[in-house]
Amino acid sequence: MLVIIHGWSDDYTSFETLGNLLIREGVTDRVAHVRLGNYISMDDEVRMDDIVAALNTAWDNEPTLSWKPRSVDVIVHSTGGLVIRHWLAQMKPEKVPIKRLVMLAPANFGSPLAHTGRSFIGRVVKGWKTERPFETGTHVLKALELASPYSWDLAFDDRFTTKQYYGPGRVLCTVLVGNTGYSGISALANKPGTDGTVRVSTANLNCAYLEADFTHDPKAPVTKSKNGKGSIAFGVMDGENHGTVAAKQGGPENDDTLPAIVEALGVTDQDFPIWCQELEVNADAVMAARTDDGLHYHGFQNTVFKVEDQFGNAIDDYVIEIYLDEKSKTSRNAHVTQKIQEDVIAGVHAYGDDPSMRSMLIDCDALYRLLDKKDEKLKISLTAHPVYGDGNDVGYRTFTDNDIGNVELSYKQVRKIFQPNRTLLVKIILRRFQSNKVFEFKKLKKDASFEI
Repeated sequence: MLVIIHGWSDDYTSFETLGNLLIREGVTDRVAHVRLGNYISMDDEVRMDDIVAALNTAWDNEPTLSWKPRSVDVIVHSTGGLVIRHWLAQMKPEKVPIKRLVMLAPANFGSPLAHTGRSFIGRVVKGWKTERPFETGTHVLKALELASPYSWDLAFDDRFTTKQYYGPGRVLCTVLVGNTGYSGISALANKPGTDGTVRVSTANLNCAYLEADFTHDPKAPVTKSKNGKGSIAFGVMDGENHGTVAAKQGGPENDDTLPAIVEALGVTDQDFPIWCQELEVNADAVMAARTDDGLHYHGFQNTVFKVEDQFGNAIDDYVIEIYLDEKSKTSRNAHVTQKIQEDVIAGVHAYGDDPSMRSMLIDCDALYRLLDKKDEKLKISLTAHPVYGDGNDVGYRTFTDNDIGNVELSYKQVRKIFQPNRTLLVKIILRRFQSNKVFEFKKLKKDASFEI
């Protein structure tokens, strides 16, 4: 059994071509039925929870679908990746009915288009060819926005958890994403490191987590890190955009794309590690071949920051600083620090409803070229407001290096922390200070009138 699920602002008819191509390629030798999932995504009242609950009901009502573990293969496109992950994360890993999951250009960690507004999305992406011209699916787009709490929490439900949902014996997940933007008027949507709609880095479900806790000793943060649990195959399909990779807009453009989808739908537990390695080698080769083709094809990391205090309250007014040691007043340090701001930090987006969460796009290619000396150390620090002691009785000691420590990265650590084509979630916890004036005890003054 094969199920295909579409993305935001789309419907099942867009995937009839892909379904027929897979039949032509002989997938029906292994699959008895093909079902095209259809859901509402453009209604402003519909939430992701509604879609997932409705998927449960639709699965129950479809007689060809089974709840037997690992009995169904699924293909998802774009937002469909969030839908299926949300759905399976509500189950015990051993009970998930999916065996093979193929994600085509999934928005696993959001899209830079999600917050751009109705007019831009409508004109560039949809051309206003919609039955709901004044509705864009507000809640769905909030989930799709870069640095959304939704995508952060979902990652902790299925990637940074004690449970294992992906890998041999579980869901055999393959992510395939293009590296080329749109043509024509839709090229307005093209941004470096994207397929026109999603970033290569936000599509990849192989993610990592880093935490720096400054609450105990502000000058010596306690750090911890971990990678997503399980294994996921990730491939970059050269020349494909967000639509063509899913056999839309006359695609696929790359002769290897359809065979890759077919192979992902037939991979076994035993062969899955080899499949992961093959796609990794191919992705590296694609990037190497595109070295001289401009900024669009650089390797970027989607770095998502979440900053809070020791009470768990969000800190929404802060600046992340990435630099070489400024105490060393060499011209090189000043030059490299300047180039980091100009060339390495390719963009910052604060989540609209909670600016304590921000996506910083890091150009890893540019960073590696700048930091080519193995004895140099990259520093990452933070300035937050209000500043304690600057006329404020509460706040954060983060204004200078004398107040708060910094995360210092060696040559090797820079290449471990900043990796192209992936998402890194970073949680920073600051200590909020209070002066003695905030709460104090006063000595009782004796009133002479009470004396006997």
